[in-house]
Amino acid sequence: MSAMVFLTGVSTLHAQDNSVQGNIAILVNSLDNPYYAAEANAAKAQAEELGYEARVFSHSEDVNRQRELINSIVAQGANGIVLDNADSSASVAAVRYATEHNVPVVLINREIPEDGIAIAQLTHNNVQAASQVAEAFIEKVGESGKYVELTCNLADNNCVTRSTAYHRVLDQYPDLEMVARQDAGGELLRAKQAMDSILQEHSDITGVIAGNGPVALGAIASLEAAGITDVTVVGIDGSNDERDAVLDGRLYATAMLQAQELARQGVNQLHQYLETGETGESEERQLFRGVLITEDNADYVNDFEYQSN
Repeated sequence: MSAMVFLTGVSTLHAQDNSVQGNIAILVNSLDNPYYAAEANAAKAQAEELGYEARVFSHSEDVNRQRELINSIVAQGANGIVLDNADSSASVAAVRYATEHNVPVVLINREIPEDGIAIAQLTHNNVQAASQVAEAFIEKVGESGKYVELTCNLADNNCVTRSTAYHRVLDQYPDLEMVARQDAGGELLRAKQAMDSILQEHSDITGVIAGNGPVALGAIASLEAAGITDVTVVGIDGSNDERDAVLDGRLYATAMLQAQELARQGVNQLHQYLETGETGESEERQLFRGVLITEDNADYVNDFEYQSN
């Protein structure tokens, strides 16, 4: 894993010197999560390859923390910011602050609901990814039975979009009944606790559809602890842990999100903007497809990259 610098108090970006293009700050959620770690590592490596000094900071999904970080980064003279934001709507002001102080921002993974503030917004095609996962779920569990939905974090628009896309597929089958739905906050432990509680009333379910990878793995942990082995679990993210669970037969399917490619492209567009005043793309909002992962192709997944060659 690449070296990372965390801003835990008063910290500074190194002063720019003639050996580098400038300073780029990379802000993501908790680096304990493999998705955000992969995203941050890829962005940092790409920025350094392009000649920038890059620093990685974690806002831990705290809007106030994010605001403080961005204010500090702007004051320290960063040339640009690559941001996976803490909250889609609540982050508008922070992005606007940076932009108004001539620090361009590229958003990755999470959008904001306003155009023309960030120079680019690169996100995963959650509708496509979730729809494919839901279709795989139906292929396995059939068109009838009882299932549970564990959402990832309904304060995150990505999770809302995934859930909506799931139901556009699943709700076409009237004999497929959702008996429980809980927000697991995107966390493995919370998902396990939620699933433990649900199983006390609904031990006869045939499937669990999860909003992200940690939630899917938490559901699996709960089912295994209960000695239940015939429930189909699916999710979205595509971490190495999910890959291994697919290969072990514990997770039926997931959709791998291209975290590294998304991050690299975000840095490339920021670089292009700093060089020319344009990102090189015709649209501010850009979507990256997810890759459906099953036991047939799970071997190609590594750190949120799909390498079939």
